[in-house]
Amino acid sequence: MKKLLLTAFVMIGFLVSARANIRVVVSIRNQTAWLVDYDRILMTSPVSTAKRGMHTPTGHFKVSEKDVWHMSTIYHVPMPYYMRLSGEPFGMHAGYLPGYPASHGCIRMPRNKAAMFFKSVNIGTSVRILPN
Repeated sequence: MKKLLLTAFVMIGFLVSARANIRVVVSIRNQTAWLVDYDRILMTSPVSTAKRGMHTPTGHFKVSEKDVWHMSTIYHVPMPYYMRLSGEPFGMHAGYLPGYPASHGCIRMPRNKAAMFFKSVNIGTSVRILPN
């Protein structure tokens, strides 16, 4: 029994450490997000960031909350697969992508990509948002 528990703890530790190198990079200029492991791109997604007159913050953030079915308290719209960044009032989530910046500040992604990013990141995952 002890050997089985030890094996389980080693496997869990391996999985957690393997995911510890996952990070997200978002380019406002390219309207693209990348899921990266070390220097290897695991997944790419188009995004829609803030429209003219609004602002998507840039810099280094961490995923601070994950909510599969989040509802915006400001705009009262669903934000599926919501990943809040550093406790700020914005994040990444599934939403409409018209092909240009159109959000109020969040980073919108296609639903299928948002779901895959959501499943791949943990609370604490690093997110870097590059400026225009």
